[in-house]
Amino acid sequence: MTQSTLGDSSAGSSKTTRSTPRTRSPLRANLHQTDYERAFDVLEACADAACLPDFKERAVDAISEHFELRHVSLFAGATFHTIFEDAAPLTAGKTAKMLPEYQDRWARYDVFGTPAAMRQLVSSGLSSLDELQSMGHLPAGADAYVRYFLSSTWRMNTAAALRLELNSGHTALLGMFDPEPGKIGPSEAATLRLLSKQMSAMARGLPASRPQAALTRLSARQRQVVQLVADGLSNAQIAEILSLAEDSVKKYVTRILTTTGCQSRMELALLARAQRI
Repeated sequence: MTQSTLGDSSAGSSKTTRSTPRTRSPLRANLHQTDYERAFDVLEACADAACLPDFKERAVDAISEHFELRHVSLFAGATFHTIFEDAAPLTAGKTAKMLPEYQDRWARYDVFGTPAAMRQLVSSGLSSLDELQSMGHLPAGADAYVRYFLSSTWRMNTAAALRLELNSGHTALLGMFDPEPGKIGPSEAATLRLLSKQMSAMARGLPASRPQAALTRLSARQRQVVQLVADGLSNAQIAEILSLAEDSVKKYVTRILTTTGCQSRMELALLARAQRI
């Protein structure tokens, strides 16, 4: 500390120094304790996914359960435009029955494929039908999709899409539908926007396909090694616990990775937790 600094400090000692408060995210204005709890419930449900297919299934189930939305789907693609061409999306509730007509007639008119929706999805991670309608008139095709497909045929009065970033730059849209209007209000929308960021961070680090073999096919000794890897132990620590040479542990881990199809120790640990080994 220099003399000039000391002088400045003593001169201002009679005043209380206050740090400039951090600017809070606008999202937090609509969030309450129950919203944070709901977000943590969804994240916990997805946290142990060992690969992207597992993550997608958990995401659909968790959003449906914790937001009480009975009809959920998940479409994925390399770009926004190819998302709506996904031939094998995940479906829950009535979205399975809605799928054939949607793919045959309505996919190109999906309201969440409009420019306004895409801007929302890129900037905030969520777009809802209520928000889009409040902006003004929908394009003719999207308006017909809402009126005749969602509303008249399937009685869906709540609709929203959550954007998830996947590995290799791919994107997914998790569609949420419900007959009851207003199921996604300001607090639900804010929570889902928060989840879009956190769930995307999870999904980007997951392998695209399921491991080639289940851990149940491993030997008893190999399963011991997997348990210790899942606990975050190094090869040296595992060797000491199992009374093995460190080189032997390294060979065990290499064989286990080859058998399961995992690409790294982290992926193996995630698989072990997912299968509760």
